Amino acid sequence: DWEKSDLCDVVMLRSNSRKAFCAGGDVVQVSRDWRDGNKAQAMEFFRTEYKVNHHIATYKKPIVAMLDGFTMGGGVGLSVHAPFRVASENAVFAMPETKIGFFPDVGATFFLPRLDGELGVYLGLTGQKLKGRDLLYAGIATHYVPSERHALLEQRLQGLGTSDYTAINLAIEEFVAQPENSQSEDFVGVVNDVPIDFSLASVRDVIDICFKFNTIEAIMQALTEVANQPGPASEWAQKTYDQMNQMSPSSLKLTLEQLRRGAQLDIQKAFELELVLAERRLESHDMHEGIDALLVRKTNDAAWDPENINAVDIRELYSQYFEGDHETTPLYLGSTPFTEYPHKFGL
Repeated sequence: DWEKSDLCDVVMLRSNSRKAFCAGGDVVQVSRDWRDGNKAQAMEFFRTEYKVNHHIATYKKPIVAMLDGFTMGGGVGLSVHAPFRVASENAVFAMPETKIGFFPDVGATFFLPRLDGELGVYLGLTGQKLKGRDLLYAGIATHYVPSERHALLEQRLQGLGTSDYTAINLAIEEFVAQPENSQSEDFVGVVNDVPIDFSLASVRDVIDICFKFNTIEAIMQALTEVANQPGPASEWAQKTYDQMNQMSPSSLKLTLEQLRRGAQLDIQKAFELELVLAERRLESHDMHEGIDALLVRKTNDAAWDPENINAVDIRELYSQYFEGDHETTPLYLGSTPFTEYPHKFGL
């Protein structure tokens, strides 16, 4: 057990793939298991996954996750809860679950609401991709280190001989890189002596304005208003509106309520809620339809039911997913729940 071994000071999570850290789990098989009547097996997938995510979040030794390549869905859960999250130029982050009729899970209930402003709500609802340094400025990564330096960084950490978080942070800082092009259109200046080159910089304030509401209808209305106004945010607002119109309407409403509640939950309660939501979502039409359309048929033409946000009865959704007594088996014993990550590094 690395957590108890004196020979282990730091745990590093990295992929052997040149394309991805982890692009997510096999939800196609989960859907098949459920529809074939193997419901316990389908739920065991989520139960095991969330246990691993929670274990990473509460691990007693430093974990360094190397986000080099696609980091989506389940891959986010394996990385974002670690105290050190190192993104490279190859990193691509996304939580696209609403597009398959699901909801952002693997602890997104906890970590998305704790990103700056309404950024987490925006990412959770739209499935928007972030690349490279974007992950650092969004607060998803704690450091940006080009992939060509990863081998040297790993050697440095192996020879460090300590589990001290400050020492590990300083060691990683030795390998970080500044933006190559401070003349790019996304360059917005310097914060704490760090040049900022963020693809969402020009619309960052508008994201907070549009996604501050507690209903999907109000968010869509705000996007419409921005799209109809002259200015640099108009095109972004129209694109975002169109993105959300592709998602499962019930998933959008479920996700917004999930994230609003998640802001008040501790890490353990967040995962417990997700296990309830996962089972309820497996009982829905949209999850299986979305998986089939996007991942099996690959036609991207899901027939959602209800078909639009106005047809989703929010009171019925609350009753189905959030109210009443939901029996859950205790999963996360032996750790103290927290409402904020105990270690905060990065910008």
